[in-house]
Amino acid sequence: MDFLENLSLDERKLIIGIDFGTTFSGVAWAETRRGDHHTVIETWPSRLGTREGMSSVKVPTELRYTPEGTQWGFQIPNIIERHQWFKIGISEKKATPVGEKTPEELTTDYLSELYKHLMYTLEQQLGAAILRTIPLEFCLTVPAIWSELAKENTLKACKKAGIKSKSEILLVSEPATAICALHSLDPHGLNIGDSFVLCDAGGGTVDLISYTITQLHPILQVKEAAGGTGGLCGSIFLNRAFAKFLTTKLRGEDGWDDEILSEAMDRFDSVIKKQYSPATEDEDGYTILVPGLANNPKLGIRRGRFTIKPAEMRAIFEPVINKIVVLVKDQIKASNRLIRAVLLVGGFGQNTYLKERLRTSVNGVEVLQPPNAWTAIVRGAVMMGLSHSNSRLGKVNVVSRAARKHYGIELNVNFHTDVHDYDKRYWCPKHKCYRVSAMRWFIHKGDAVEENKPHPLRLVFNRLVDDGRPKSVGMTVWADSYSDNAPAHKGDNVQQLVTLDADLTHLSKSVLNSTIRILEDGKRYYVIDAAVEATFYSASTKYVLLCQGKRYDTVTAEYA
Repeated sequence: MDFLENLSLDERKLIIGIDFGTTFSGVAWAETRRGDHHTVIETWPSRLGTREGMSSVKVPTELRYTPEGTQWGFQIPNIIERHQWFKIGISEKKATPVGEKTPEELTTDYLSELYKHLMYTLEQQLGAAILRTIPLEFCLTVPAIWSELAKENTLKACKKAGIKSKSEILLVSEPATAICALHSLDPHGLNIGDSFVLCDAGGGTVDLISYTITQLHPILQVKEAAGGTGGLCGSIFLNRAFAKFLTTKLRGEDGWDDEILSEAMDRFDSVIKKQYSPATEDEDGYTILVPGLANNPKLGIRRGRFTIKPAEMRAIFEPVINKIVVLVKDQIKASNRLIRAVLLVGGFGQNTYLKERLRTSVNGVEVLQPPNAWTAIVRGAVMMGLSHSNSRLGKVNVVSRAARKHYGIELNVNFHTDVHDYDKRYWCPKHKCYRVSAMRWFIHKGDAVEENKPHPLRLVFNRLVDDGRPKSVGMTVWADSYSDNAPAHKGDNVQQLVTLDADLTHLSKSVLNSTIRILEDGKRYYVIDAAVEATFYSASTKYVLLCQGKRYDTVTAEYA
């Protein structure tokens, strides 16, 4: 009998994946008893006021505030101002004008609406009684190129939105979840030992990671062949370029207004952007409606239609497409091995011209475009959530990842001539020797990092007994993404990542007294033997304090 059928009620869970995207978002779920069956939400509230009025596998990531309440997704009427692309703002450190909502606040409000619709849908499909008894666990996707602070801010927005997860909300890297597209692309022609580049081209970001296949059956297993790269060159940058072109060209014409621009953007987004290809384009160009504008043959306006020349459209597309091509080429080079294929996923990953350009730009490398590329991320989030909840439910496994940075802490240690900078040494009266502030690293850039494998750093805290019982200890984790070799000392490349505050109040008086030592200066100190343990996951890191041989999950983290 299949072990899934033997899962106890205590083990039954709903695993919910949320793909919070720049332009569109998606939600899917699976029940642990039926791990192979994923349900993607395909009906959304419409502007007609119905709870299930629009049919789509994704919903626009858009918000509008009205006196009657919040509108979101498909509820927002056409040609009306709205908040959009606010996901991009989470990764940018820009001041928000007074009175306006921050990207994090907009994210909270949007995820709150998404969560309410999810719960409504689950109640309709599963029934209120089951929904009250079965635990829910959430898995949220984030771009691989985001900083730790941006990921942490997204996690906080989830919690403020009211998303209730039985365990900690799992953050997963978008390209990592997209590997599930390869699992469903059968046959894909790749074998054990083959390497491929996964290019997740979305609305805002384009993420790339190289993988090598280590196992095909019964579970698809891969390991990262090179650290992830990416950039802000998703499909919204085509929209911005088109809007800028149109506004520059037509804003001087009588009758030009935001309504015409909005309708033109609609056509660009839904038709031109998807179908664009210089190989098949009409030499007469591309036509958009501009009702109300007077004829102007010089500009290309005739009978309420504006014609965009092929060369003008190429000038809109080429800068963005070129950036992605360069990113893919650089990723292939960074992998330092033979790349057999590029797996193209994400909303922009469906673009025919992008696929054509990549095929002609990376000779000898196959470009694969899975049929479910648009929902690959959210389906993958469910699969990773299932695997995290119960390893026996895993269908895809990332065996190891390549560390993007050197991660470590700064400690005061005894000076060694062959290791440390002579000019940085100082005389320490406490220890009666030369000491130096030096970096100790959890992991080094490029290291293979295994999921769930802790990386400990041992350290010793000295506190004067006369200063009283130590209540906490603070430390800073530093990261260096620029240096090839991890530096011995903190330099310009070493950036503050997160401040950790470890609670020591749990240490009993007898344990503390057993640590008292008289050091070289003749004074009594609590000499506390400790370690900080860092465990690196797909898109997050967990820190644990080990103190006097015991493990304490008492480290709070504040990201810089």
